[in-house]
Amino acid sequence: MRQYVTDTQCLLWYLADDRRLPRAPGRIFNAADNGSAQILVPTIVLVESIFLAQRRRVGSDTLARMLELREDLDDGIAVVPLDMAIVRTVMDFGPAAVPELADRVIAATARSLGLPLLTVDHAIAASGLVEVIS
Repeated sequence: MRQYVTDTQCLLWYLADDRRLPRAPGRIFNAADNGSAQILVPTIVLVESIFLAQRRRVGSDTLARMLELREDLDDGIAVVPLDMAIVRTVMDFGPAAVPELADRVIAATARSLGLPLLTVDHAIAASGLVEVIS
C-alpha cells in the first residue's frame, strides 16, 4: 500500500469536503478511505488545527473529526508522532527555504519517512527537499 504525508491545509480541506482540495490529493484521500493508500498526519498538523480553530478559521465539526484520528498504522489516515529522526531532519529546512515552523516540521516528517507530501504550500514545493503532490 502506498503511503503519503499530508499537510494541514490538505487535511482540513478533505475533512471539510472543501472544493479547494486539488484533484491529486483528493484522489489519494479517497484511496485511503478505500484501504488502498495510507495518509500519515504529523502531530504538528493537529496542533496547528487547534490553533486555527481557536482563531475561528476552522469549524468545530472539522476539528472534531481531526481529533478522532489515531496513531494506529492500520488506519487509512493515521497520526504519526514527532520523533528525534524528524526533529533532526527539520534542520534541512531552514527559514529561508520554508519560513513557517509548522511547515518545516511537516516537510521534515515526509522527508524523514521518505514519503511524498500532499501540500499546496509553494515554499515547501520550491525547496525541492521533499517530493510534493499538489
